[in-house]
Amino acid sequence: MFKFASKARPLLIPARRIRNYSQQHPRPTERHEDEVVGVEPAVSRYAIGASVFLLGGLSYYIYSEFGPALSPHLLWGGSEPAEPTKAERDARETARRQRQVRAQMAPKSDLTAEEQLKWAWTHPGLYAIGSNEFGLADPQHPGIFPGLKCAVPGLEGRLIRSAAFARTHAAAIDSSGSLFQWGTGFAGDAPHAPKCTLRDTSICEVAATDDFVVARDRKSRIRVLRGRSAADTEVDASGAALSFEPRLGWRESVVSMSAGRSHVAVTTDHGHVYTAALDASGNARGQLGHGSDAIVPTLTLRRIESEHRFASAACGAEHTLLLTDTGDVLGCGANDFGQLATGAYHPGTTTVPELAPLARLWRSGAVRPRDARVVDIAAGAATSYAQISQGGALQLLAWGRGIDGQLGNGTLTHIQGTPTLVPALSGRQEFDYESQARRPLGVRALVAGANHALAVCDNRSNVVLDTSGAAVDASPLYGHDVFVWGNNAAGQCVPGRRHRFATPEPAPLLYTPSGLPAAGSELRLQAAPPQWISTARLRGTDPGSLPKTVLVEQAFVAGPDITAAFLRPCK
Repeated sequence: MFKFASKARPLLIPARRIRNYSQQHPRPTERHEDEVVGVEPAVSRYAIGASVFLLGGLSYYIYSEFGPALSPHLLWGGSEPAEPTKAERDARETARRQRQVRAQMAPKSDLTAEEQLKWAWTHPGLYAIGSNEFGLADPQHPGIFPGLKCAVPGLEGRLIRSAAFARTHAAAIDSSGSLFQWGTGFAGDAPHAPKCTLRDTSICEVAATDDFVVARDRKSRIRVLRGRSAADTEVDASGAALSFEPRLGWRESVVSMSAGRSHVAVTTDHGHVYTAALDASGNARGQLGHGSDAIVPTLTLRRIESEHRFASAACGAEHTLLLTDTGDVLGCGANDFGQLATGAYHPGTTTVPELAPLARLWRSGAVRPRDARVVDIAAGAATSYAQISQGGALQLLAWGRGIDGQLGNGTLTHIQGTPTLVPALSGRQEFDYESQARRPLGVRALVAGANHALAVCDNRSNVVLDTSGAAVDASPLYGHDVFVWGNNAAGQCVPGRRHRFATPEPAPLLYTPSGLPAAGSELRLQAAPPQWISTARLRGTDPGSLPKTVLVEQAFVAGPDITAAFLRPCK
């Protein structure tokens, strides 16, 4: 009978034996390292890598060129490859067109940020970024991918007085008074070029609604043209003139205009505001300021009866903001997202049919402080903006719909019924070397698209006006900072990036430099300030149609999923 130990005894090796063994038998890796020291390999590892790369490339080329012909003779060969379907062929053709348009219309530039500022002064045209689903950025290739960055074909070399974008159509007025229209809603799905639909040297401003284009001239005439060819409207192809009720007073002139989804508001130099419905839904939410029950005929500008004198008006999709000459803001219309600043959401305040003051703009909640006033207003589809001057400081407020970040306060808020601060553009200061003192830094121009916004800051520029036009060649030059924020699904804020911007971001350059920027230069857009330019230096412009020198500046416009910059003759 055998007996087995319940536990095996551990094998004990003295540490001295281990040390002796290590000294007598060095590690193989050490011997290997000793052997290869100072010995050059027969073949360089770089040569091996290059050979593998060349063989792989050659194999891919042979297979791509001769694969279909050789596949039946290979072991894995089978039947003939299936003929691509129409959908596959269309997808390949679309991809090819996308690559072609991206290469031709959005080339890289060798210009630095400062050089592009000078470039903007001498290259008239309309430069758009964002969606081209309806051919608004490039009507010759409608339907191409989002994030397109290009000059609108057909408008190169034209000084643009005003431009406007709706969802499916767009319009622009050049310095000669020619009104151009384009987009698939206007011209159909086929490739096309902007079409001149009206010529009048007095036309100075244009606005766009879902179905119409509204033009204002220096004679205070307001004309409506079809923007969407399929629109069911009483306006014929030649357009229609809006009538005033009551008529404009003696020497009263219209000075500004704004349009919403189906209504328009104009402001006169006598402090009056006239509003009109362009179709049956133009006053469905009381956005005309006459009450939702008021019987307002379409295509008639009716004056809003008020004790206030108004300085400007801003139209959202279905709401209207009015700025008084004393710095107060009144509003009416849709309030589903709090765009009329009525506070917390309540079903009874989703529509404000009567014109009412926006008291929540002020901390007191009722009366505007003596040292405070609103200096500018703007309206997106369901978002409102106001720049306030108070106590020597400038602040930008936003309220309404903010789910796409268009409030600019770092949050994605669905409903914002109380004005909130846009911190990045509020309470800023800069040092003024001329006065040797700090001065408030605000917003020079505020442009609101449907769900995004753009602000041009009023930071000091070193541009000196020179009527001879020679100052364009001065260096260094810097312009006004430009910020964008809000929805960016179509690249209308920053092309190449698709996420929402909840805080203002520096706008990118119109064209991306092909190399690294110059020392001290930043890859961000700066708006070109007013400057006198010799018409002979305007690229693509007929010098005979303009004076010898012209005062121009860079301006911006925003629409649904699109943003554009253009060179505008100063008033």
